[in-house]
Amino acid sequence: MILWLNRIVDRIEGFLVTALMLVATLVAVIQVAARYVFNNSLYWSEELILYSLIATSFLTASMGVRYAAHISVEAAYAFVSPRTQRVLHYVAVVLGLAFAAVLVWYGTRLALGTLRMNQLSSAMRIPVGAVYAIIPVSGVFMMLRYLLILHELIAGRDYRAPDIGIKNA
Repeated sequence: MILWLNRIVDRIEGFLVTALMLVATLVAVIQVAARYVFNNSLYWSEELILYSLIATSFLTASMGVRYAAHISVEAAYAFVSPRTQRVLHYVAVVLGLAFAAVLVWYGTRLALGTLRMNQLSSAMRIPVGAVYAIIPVSGVFMMLRYLLILHELIAGRDYRAPDIGIKNA
């Protein structure tokens, strides 16, 4: 079941990150054209680009867990026994799960609290709570990724991140 969920999260993240980057890029190009060709600026473009980049950053944090791209102190593994290495792996995964749970808990509180206050963004006039919703969503995605790694560790296997070479992209 975890592997199935992982594939679904892969597709959702891939689609959302691609769409958000495409939106940010297109709006930036249109903004430049509007400003210099038509001498008229799009007042909402900077806000949309900013929100797109922030959402992309949160989503790619989960992808970083999947592809083992986050910073880690691998030199410590060279000085400890294989048993201690395994314990350190468990500790890292449990800490990652705790961090993701904090994102879900406090991100949900922030998003719902802001929605209750009916706070709107300054330029686009959209609910800011909807923008903040990316925080708990990315936390859930991260939790699923860490659960996949924990599943592999409990099964007695080392987690191997997928190869993301140019051929696989």
